[in-house]
Amino acid sequence: MADLIRNRRGNRRATGALATALLLFATVGSGAAKAPPLDSGFAWSADVVSSDFRNDTLDLSGNVRAAQGPMSIEAQTAKARNFRAPNSHWTFEQAVRIRSAEADLQSNVATADFLNGELSDVRIQGSPARFEQIGAANNRQVRGRAGVIEYDINTGVVKLTDQVWFSNGKDEFRGDVVIYNVRDERVQINPGGSSNRVRGIIRPNQDKSQTSGGGAGGTAAIVEPTFNENGEQIDDERAEPKLATQHHGGGA
Repeated sequence: MADLIRNRRGNRRATGALATALLLFATVGSGAAKAPPLDSGFAWSADVVSSDFRNDTLDLSGNVRAAQGPMSIEAQTAKARNFRAPNSHWTFEQAVRIRSAEADLQSNVATADFLNGELSDVRIQGSPARFEQIGAANNRQVRGRAGVIEYDINTGVVKLTDQVWFSNGKDEFRGDVVIYNVRDERVQINPGGSSNRVRGIIRPNQDKSQTSGGGAGGTAAIVEPTFNENGEQIDDERAEPKLATQHHGGGA
């Protein structure tokens, strides 16, 4: 009987934690948006171009610009292998910025893969790599920072790994892995489990009179983490909340 009671209590705690997570990051839209169609052509320009026709390689340098449909990529250098093939691979470096109709990504290095002649996914790395959702309401501006960010253009799924900081406009958290769908606004944090715990801050909605003027009823501004040249966070991380029993001594 004692084991049964403990199991029921454990189930209630797990259910409550799941409900809290779903409430915090539940979608507010009426349905998932569809991916914008891409044009068949992939246009590019650069200051200097070098190409090896025999090996099907292309090297671009200086103010590189590339675009296909609503997708655009900016960088200082780019390299393409098998660039005439339906499935090709590109690498962009130095001040990389990638924009679509739904996402804005910035980093030091990015790779882009083409499937049947169309951009299918991109992967960026930086110190840190940066992601921001386009078209979100001001009070729900979703953005994130991580060592690596992968963006599946077809599904609208963004995966952030390596020292992730993520915010939905007023709430924020940190974890090892974040998977976010920009179309239905759903997020998963450490979905496969992790040795590190997810840490977050929930800021309740405030009246307009409370959010203006910075008074006692206002909402504290979100402070993004800072990183050193090696991509390591150097800001003062928030301490994990303590249990009530940890705040007091053993006495009365």
